[in-house]
This record gives sequence, C-alpha cells and structure tokens, in this order.
Amino acid sequence: MDNKTTKKSFDFNYLSVVLIYIWAFAFLMWTPKIKDPGSRLFPVMISIFAMVLATILLLKTYFKWGKQEEISFAGGKMALLMAVFLVVYVAAIEVVGFYLATPFYLYLTMRVLGQKNKKLMLAISVLMSLGVFLFFDMLLGMEIPEGLLLPMFLG
Repeated sequence: MDNKTTKKSFDFNYLSVVLIYIWAFAFLMWTPKIKDPGSRLFPVMISIFAMVLATILLLKTYFKWGKQEEISFAGGKMALLMAVFLVVYVAAIEVVGFYLATPFYLYLTMRVLGQKNKKLMLAISVLMSLGVFLFFDMLLGMEIPEGLLLPMFLG
C-alpha cells in the first residue's frame, strides 16, 4: 500500500510580505517625527512603494501568477550573521556615534565576508567615514549622529 501524504510546503513569500508590511508601517509611524515636511516626503514614498510591491508579491503568490521559483536558503547563516551585525551597528551608532561605529562595522563585515587584505579593509573603513564627514557634515552641513558618549567626552 502506498500511503503517501502530500505535505504542502510553506511559501516564504508570505513571510516576506508580512515583514515588508511591518517594515513599511514602522517607517510610516517614524516619519512624523521628522521636523522638516520636505524631508518626510522620501520616507513616506518609499514606505508606500514597499507596500505596493508587497501587495503585488502577495497577489502573485496567492494566485500563482508567473513563474514559481524554489527558494534556496544557502548562505542563510551568513545573512543572519550580517543582520545581527547590522543591528549591533545601529545600536553602536546610538551609543558611540556614527564616526566611531562605522569603521569598526565596515572592517568587521569585510573580514567576515572573506576579505584578507587588512590594509585595504582599514583604508576603506577610515576613508568611508572620512568621506561621509567631508561630504555630508562639512559640505552639506547635515547632522550626523554623535551618539551618547561623544558629547560626554567632548563636553
């Protein structure tokens, strides 16, 4: 007797849709905190665009429109590790500021992704932070997050 049970596999597109909706709504909830109305426009547009794309993905998945592809989770551990690094990096920006957190984050992520040339990693880490300082802080006059500790030490 052939007693095969057909197990319906979970479609990870539904999980993607939920995560995109959560991200977009969180972004929309955050944007009213931006003081300049002109600066609020871009985040709102990105959030709405993300919700439209998520809705299209939901409809495409539900009605099985187009080509259905299998999802591969090869490299999932690396992606999860990089996501953890990103969360730690954002938290570090809040504590020590952008200019201290960024070189460490860039160096560490390049190292984990397989870069072996330490001089190159150090140069990129420092030059990227310097470039952001010169372009955004000095040239455009934008405020870059200083963190909690930097103002304590500098007064």
